[in-house]
Amino acid sequence: MSLHQSLSLGEQIADHLAQEIILGRLGPRERLREAELARELDVSTNSLREAFRLLQGRHLVEIQPRRGARVCDVTEAHVRDLYDFLFLLLSRLAGRVAERWQGNELAAIENLAATMEERGRQGDVVAVHDLAFQLLRAGLAFTRNRYLIDAIEDLMPLLQRYSYIALREETAELAVTLNCMQQLVSCISLRDVAGAAGYLGDYGENQCQVVLRAVAKQATA
Repeated sequence: MSLHQSLSLGEQIADHLAQEIILGRLGPRERLREAELARELDVSTNSLREAFRLLQGRHLVEIQPRRGARVCDVTEAHVRDLYDFLFLLLSRLAGRVAERWQGNELAAIENLAATMEERGRQGDVVAVHDLAFQLLRAGLAFTRNRYLIDAIEDLMPLLQRYSYIALREETAELAVTLNCMQQLVSCISLRDVAGAAGYLGDYGENQCQVVLRAVAKQATA
């Protein structure tokens, strides 16, 4: 676990465990055993419990009375609820970016998209996944609506988890993701508000179906 001096120890542990959950190294319903994790990470149980509370707020962990923490399950209802709600917000955000960018403000987004394309050609799924969320965070800078920002930030870790399931489940999803980002940036640069919102909405619906297929497959395994 790498250390970041600007974050509390509990936050650093939470970030580390979140990445393990997002990348599937800690699976659905897997119990997070305090004593084992404290030894493995060389931290106190108090810091670990702080991390569990933070992860519960990110919708990645549930804390059960007298039973401790475990990784949240992935169900059809959870997946549908997240994509139905969050991509309404993300589509609106995409339209805001297309409408509001000025001067050289698109340079960071265009650079991230170009790096994504390069990493995609190399088949680096983890890097493409990470860069997609860097793009999302760059887009948040274009809205001053604190409630929109808070709602997206609150659900972003869960979307990261589900979107990585999609990338892992179907090899074609990498190409779909790269194409969507290219089309999205193109629409934004042309100030095509409806096009930017539409592309992102369609992408969310497609990814939701991929994740649902993965959930169904796991249920019958």
